[in-house]
Amino acid sequence: MNVALFFTYGVTLKDWLESGMLEREIEIYEQIANNSEIKFTFITYGTEEDLKIINNKDHITILPIGKYLKNSNKVKYFFKSLIVPFKIKDNLKDIDLYKTNQLMGSWIPIILKFLMKKPLIIRTGYDIFDFSIKERKSFLKRVFYYLLTYLSLAFSDKYFVSSNTDLNNIKKRFKFIKKNKLSLKPNWVNVQESNKLFEDRIENRVLCIGRIESQKNYANLIKSLKNSEIEIDIVGEGSLKKEIANVANKYKVKVNFLGILSHNKLLDFIENYKYFVLYSKFEGHPKSLIETMSKGCIPLVLSNKNILEVIEHKNNGIVLKNEKDSITKWINYLNQNKKEAKNLSLKAEKFVEDNFSLSNFIKEEIEEYNRLIIK
Repeated sequence: MNVALFFTYGVTLKDWLESGMLEREIEIYEQIANNSEIKFTFITYGTEEDLKIINNKDHITILPIGKYLKNSNKVKYFFKSLIVPFKIKDNLKDIDLYKTNQLMGSWIPIILKFLMKKPLIIRTGYDIFDFSIKERKSFLKRVFYYLLTYLSLAFSDKYFVSSNTDLNNIKKRFKFIKKNKLSLKPNWVNVQESNKLFEDRIENRVLCIGRIESQKNYANLIKSLKNSEIEIDIVGEGSLKKEIANVANKYKVKVNFLGILSHNKLLDFIENYKYFVLYSKFEGHPKSLIETMSKGCIPLVLSNKNILEVIEHKNNGIVLKNEKDSITKWINYLNQNKKEAKNLSLKAEKFVEDNFSLSNFIKEEIEEYNRLIIK
């Protein structure tokens, strides 16, 4: 079986490499290939440079489409992308199934579905229309994301979301959807045993992972830690880095900007920490949360519906009711109650192993591919 995987709109293999995502994103397709006879073609928005990034992978072929989109502003880039399916359809004659992991760019496989009469799976990491409202995007952008969700639901053969909150929101918003088309498929973790004992980890420093942007709410996190000795280590980059550094200086909170780490290095790095903080204003089903939990970090999370699907307060993590709920208070409490902290760490690991393991994800993915092909 041959599956074409369409990258998120505008994303290249080089982007995956530079953001540290390459190892994690490729891992699942390598594992699927090792457990089946499935081969993949990656449709990237890069150039021939992408061809050099993945070598000696018999089960992965790279088809960069950047040459059809170059020298374009945003508007031209979009309209040129509508022509891409007609340009590449002859390269995809042997493909049995189309798949995309995000909504942005889904119009390319939708058009190809009609041209080539092949089934299409669309999986989204978050509800893009709901995010556009929370991010206060322009009215036109919100209309675009609504229509894109509508068309993707209408013309895909299977549509996966990563959380029950998104599942229920989409069901309410688009009542025409057939029950068997829309399903839940959360993110996954390749669960590996931690090498560092919980009691040997850093106590008064918290780990944050993610883009340094408004959604992640780093400014308010810093304010919540003023007058404490707790440091913040941030893995990631973003446009607000300088602004966040200024906020840290103002409130005399030490923030260490650690940049981007490759996925394998990140997994090892996580084991140095007892505490992971997710202070986002809103989230989908964050990979960073379940990855840190899988390594025994205790998550301290700001309450929202999607996060509450993963974290149960004082069972496998700490749920902060709001921004007035003191992180310092909870960390001091856990540092003083070491047995309870160790128990939270173990339960966090177990919860991820039981619910988000890569092995289960692979099995379900292969079954879904086969079901759609046979259908």
